[in-house]
Amino acid sequence: MTRRTKRNLSIVIVLLLVIVAVTAWSNLWHELPQPGWITADERDNFLYGSIGTERDAGIPYWIWLALPRMFPEYMPGNGGYVSVGLSWEQGREMPAGFSKKTVGYIRVAGNCALCHAASYRTGPDEGPEVVPVVPGRALDAKALLTFLQQSAQDSRFNSTEIMTEIGNATKLGWIDSFLYRYILIPRTRKQFLSQKQIVIDSVLQSHGHDPTAASFSEPRLKELALWMKNSKVPQYPLEWDQELVQVGKPLFDQHCGSCHAKDGKRQGTEIPIAEIGTDRELANKTKANGYAAERLDGVWMRGPYLHNGSVPSVGDLLKPPAQRATTFYRGNNLLNNRDLGFVSNLAQEKGLHFALFDTQQPGNSNAGHVYGTDLSDHDKKAIVEYLKTL
Repeated sequence: MTRRTKRNLSIVIVLLLVIVAVTAWSNLWHELPQPGWITADERDNFLYGSIGTERDAGIPYWIWLALPRMFPEYMPGNGGYVSVGLSWEQGREMPAGFSKKTVGYIRVAGNCALCHAASYRTGPDEGPEVVPVVPGRALDAKALLTFLQQSAQDSRFNSTEIMTEIGNATKLGWIDSFLYRYILIPRTRKQFLSQKQIVIDSVLQSHGHDPTAASFSEPRLKELALWMKNSKVPQYPLEWDQELVQVGKPLFDQHCGSCHAKDGKRQGTEIPIAEIGTDRELANKTKANGYAAERLDGVWMRGPYLHNGSVPSVGDLLKPPAQRATTFYRGNNLLNNRDLGFVSNLAQEKGLHFALFDTQQPGNSNAGHVYGTDLSDHDKKAIVEYLKTL
């Protein structure tokens, strides 16, 4: 082989390596901006915008789309991802709290709205309204993570069958087909089985475990945190009794205001468990001595109540613990106008199945918080009506 031939061969090899490198970068790491309709509107940006999670995490989009269709038996009920507690606006491709972004390939990842957004319905036949920021709202992601893990344990979670399901929805190019078949599907299954959290990244994981300890350093997250702070829950959408509101305000100030009013002396402070008497498991996990008293802005969107969601309505919370529901169903977003909270006595509605909550299980106790439980039924109703105005 002549020197010239060797040089030409070397050039060809280098060019091939460059082509391979550029192709790999384009299909694995090249980041593209999201559509303008998301980034141009603050509300849409919060609900569907990327916070950068896709760089280190994220589920390949076509796998994310295929899983509920392939493994509906591992969902709590019909409705796909809605059945695991996610809020979905009509006409939107993604549920609130999920971003869709291309980083090499299209990925689906969680954002701040995954835990902070919620939805409600004013009537059985009404569509859901999504509220971007609900104070104190935190998604119980256990149902979602359980679904992902159970799907990965199924023998049908393999490249052949998932590629068949993807083929029912779209026709991938040969590079994407190769990527999904030989890299993304096997890797995603391995991540699900190892219980590695790929829906959110390490920053949001830390924040979810202890919101008071985790601080955000990236400008995007700081910007969203400020937007959340300035956001307000909309006014209660159903009617309230104005006469009872006038009766309820002084009763609230007397029995609840020291902890929950804006200018309450104990508002924002940690109330010891020995005093409040509620379940201590979460406090033990965060090494706290009690739970912080919060303002009740938008309390109508915060059900179920107490730190562990063990009381379905404010009306129930004003009952002595022995009279509160021992079991009820969580996940329905139909407003309970009488007692304030969400309807909790239905196991299913229109194909959606709701999660049974048993207060006798560890960490689920509905004991404690007996403030106002000795009031008359009329006075309790008045407090409920007043709380609708906050």
